[in-house]
Amino acid sequence: MRDVGGHAIAASEPPIDGENRIFATGELLDGIYEIMQLLGRGGMGEVFEAHDHLLNRRVAIKAAWPNPLTPPLRNEARALAAFQHPSLVSVHTLGEHRGIDYLVMERVYGVSLTQHAATRWEGGERFSPAEVVQILLPASEGLSVVHRAGLVHRDVKPDNIMLTPVHRVVLMDFGLVLPEFDVNGQQRVAGSPPYMAPEALLNTAATGSGHLVDIFGLGVVAYELLTGKRPFAGTTIREVVASHDRAQPAPLAELRPDCPLELCQVVHEMLSPNPQVRTQSAEAAAWQLRAIRDERPRSDRPAVTTKKGPSVLIVDDDVDLAKILKFYVRQIVGSSDIRVAYDGEEALAEVQKEEPDVMLLDLHMPRMNGVELCMQLKGEGLAQNCSIISVSAGAQEHDVQLLHQLGIHHFVEKGSNLRERLRTVFVEVCGDQALADG
Repeated sequence: MRDVGGHAIAASEPPIDGENRIFATGELLDGIYEIMQLLGRGGMGEVFEAHDHLLNRRVAIKAAWPNPLTPPLRNEARALAAFQHPSLVSVHTLGEHRGIDYLVMERVYGVSLTQHAATRWEGGERFSPAEVVQILLPASEGLSVVHRAGLVHRDVKPDNIMLTPVHRVVLMDFGLVLPEFDVNGQQRVAGSPPYMAPEALLNTAATGSGHLVDIFGLGVVAYELLTGKRPFAGTTIREVVASHDRAQPAPLAELRPDCPLELCQVVHEMLSPNPQVRTQSAEAAAWQLRAIRDERPRSDRPAVTTKKGPSVLIVDDDVDLAKILKFYVRQIVGSSDIRVAYDGEEALAEVQKEEPDVMLLDLHMPRMNGVELCMQLKGEGLAQNCSIISVSAGAQEHDVQLLHQLGIHHFVEKGSNLRERLRTVFVEVCGDQALADG
């Protein structure tokens, strides 16, 4: 693995002479992209810096080695093109030159987390818990976007996390990305063994649980940053599987007494060998990390204690239904700050006063409807850390598509069993431990 100049590509060095290149320096692709320098290379391909003569900007060009076992580059291109998030690389276009597919991406300047950690550790410094949270939180938010699109990264590790000078954390290298439903249908085990979940190592991931493989990988990254070593020894699949069989990793609370117990618990939940016990979504992990960053209490104590749940804003013009929703939310999250707004304008004012953790939003309201409210919030840069759940009698398809573009992916239809359906979404959004009856 090499990472040069800010773009990492995973896997071992290619079995060819080091002077060979997919594209040569100075080569002009499609009459637009002039190859400037090689940024990185790996077993699946190379990444170059190029100059875009059409728009007069620097871009990154990724091309794959001509190998039938290499996943098609267009798979990665389509996956990345569906995303728009600060923690994910923006894709400009997909082209072909001399019969070779190439992917044009934004040029990300920075260093990999691997390089950054090595520099810190070589200097005798370790990461503080706050620094670890500042890295994990945007990474989990980026993974959440990937998972909502029905995709799985499958190679979450420090090599594939980029840190930029402006404190942006970017997930890199989607060469192994797969649709969620296809994860357990692969004939070949893929990934980096030290960061792979047990079910990924054994190729036994259940349908619909592929995203939990990424959460485990993020847990390994967290453990390594806090302790300076990986939770499971070995570099090959056989060695890592044997390490899993021997024992679970040493408790973080023993290795890092300065680490908040809440953070220790979150990391160990990510590392659970049982996918059903593991943190169930990247969005839940993000909420938990955000709570730690903001020092909001989070514990496993029963609801009769002073445990504080997520703050919730209910937006619905139906007064009676708003009362019912508030009653249900109180049952689900326990002691919590629950506010109610009866139209979009009132909701906007409430968010401007204090952003909630979760918003239950009715789409059909007078004056300013739910979609218009979301567009207003996005335009003003508000509620960026708020999980918005659409609670409506029925959303039109064009409304749903627009909400997806605005980053809203949770929908609960009004009707029977509303409490249980709300609770299911709260678990996805906030994590089981954040609920009163969790």
